[in-house]
Amino acid sequence: MTEPGNATAQVSPADLIERARRANVFFRASYEGTDPQSVRLPGAAVDELIQGLASGVHRELCQIVPYSAVGRPADLFSRAVFGQLARRATIRRMYLVPGEDVGSAEVDRQVDEDRQHHLHPVKVAVRIGGEATQVPMTGMWLIDRQVVVRQELGRDGMTSWVVSRHSEDVERASLLWEALMRRVPANREEQPAPGPELTGSLLQSAKMLYAMAPMSCGPSHQDSANCSWYHSAWQYLRLFDMVSSPQWHAEFYSRRLIEAVRGGARRVLISGTADYTTLAFVLDAIRSATGALPGQLDVHVVDKCQTPLLACQWYARQLGTEIHGHKADITCPEAVRQLTADGKYDLVVADAFLTRFDRTTAATVIDSWSALLRPGGTVVTTVRLHPGNEWPSADELDNRHQVTDLVDDFELRFRERAASWRGLLQVQLEELSVAVRRYATRMVSHDLGDADDVRAAFGHRGFTLAETDVGEVDGELVRTKYLRLCAALSHDDSARLGG
Repeated sequence: MTEPGNATAQVSPADLIERARRANVFFRASYEGTDPQSVRLPGAAVDELIQGLASGVHRELCQIVPYSAVGRPADLFSRAVFGQLARRATIRRMYLVPGEDVGSAEVDRQVDEDRQHHLHPVKVAVRIGGEATQVPMTGMWLIDRQVVVRQELGRDGMTSWVVSRHSEDVERASLLWEALMRRVPANREEQPAPGPELTGSLLQSAKMLYAMAPMSCGPSHQDSANCSWYHSAWQYLRLFDMVSSPQWHAEFYSRRLIEAVRGGARRVLISGTADYTTLAFVLDAIRSATGALPGQLDVHVVDKCQTPLLACQWYARQLGTEIHGHKADITCPEAVRQLTADGKYDLVVADAFLTRFDRTTAATVIDSWSALLRPGGTVVTTVRLHPGNEWPSADELDNRHQVTDLVDDFELRFRERAASWRGLLQVQLEELSVAVRRYATRMVSHDLGDADDVRAAFGHRGFTLAETDVGEVDGELVRTKYLRLCAALSHDDSARLGG
């Protein structure tokens, strides 16, 4: 029996509805905010937003349209609104397109349609590397340089629009617009950046490798048990330029590989690879040096794990060619014999591969390369140099480092770079952050000594060093020095035996 003093007051259905209405008011206030100079709207309100703001444009509307919106047919409503607006104001529209897709047919069709409606469209390629992949791939409108409308993606993947007249928001948007406009090529014949452009390819394949790695990975040089933690995160980290790849040494690899192909190298072996990036550089060099990419190539890829081999086969098919994959351990003499069953190689290419091993095993890998190459054949590779690459002291920290823990800093940088690309990534950012953190925690790079130690290791195994310069890059956890090395195998058997 209920005590009189503890009796719960009866709540009528009408009261419940009123309470729910108040909860909705509180939620809307927290979602939309109470700032008189800005307002937030749900993504579904975009038509109402266009209708409400278009009539307020007096002189100019600058629009940034990200790649994710390109290729979708414009709806009749927005076409009609912006077509009418273009009769009395200037509409500038910028399409942000990852890499090689900048000239794709669907983007060109969209640009042609814009011009028919008297808009002023341009295309801007967003390439991997440095600041490029930190460009927000979300929509933005800049109205008369006084109000900015920006698209935001929430953690749940839902889209919202923020309209702001805060001077700092408008200034930030104006600076972004001007910076991106400077990337519009003034001359179509201008010299392209060295190496292949892979941003669009990575956006296609990153989810594929993320899903495939748990099924196709096994023991490898990265992990004696299972390397799925490595390959599942790799291409998402590549997309934001956060892991070592030939892209960090693009001029070196492009120049040396083109020289090798022009010098007659046709039988090529890629020794160890995280994905298809090294293969892409080799194929780009063949096309640059010969003017064509045959349907079948004498290009081979060897790796202990099946996942990167599948990735390389996928990439080669995208280019309409075929390569040969070998699931084998380069440190095993029997594997070397099998790899040379049809002949030795003109060129061996490896990127940051030797530091997967301790000094003794790394020497074995160099011996294997020597056995795989014909006399006069060439190795093109890079080697991470450990001395001097330790975490800097507090007074040496630059603006890049937000926190003092290496792994925390790595994850934070990934989240910052990936946040505005969430609509293109196909995997939730929270899930990717876990994978990225796991990568940073488990990745190991072995110290093979300084540059002279590495040079000596090649010299003792019959290689003549053609180029051995040291370059510094951003690195994964800290700024890092790499030895960029090109070495030819001696024709003299005694030299090859170290005599």
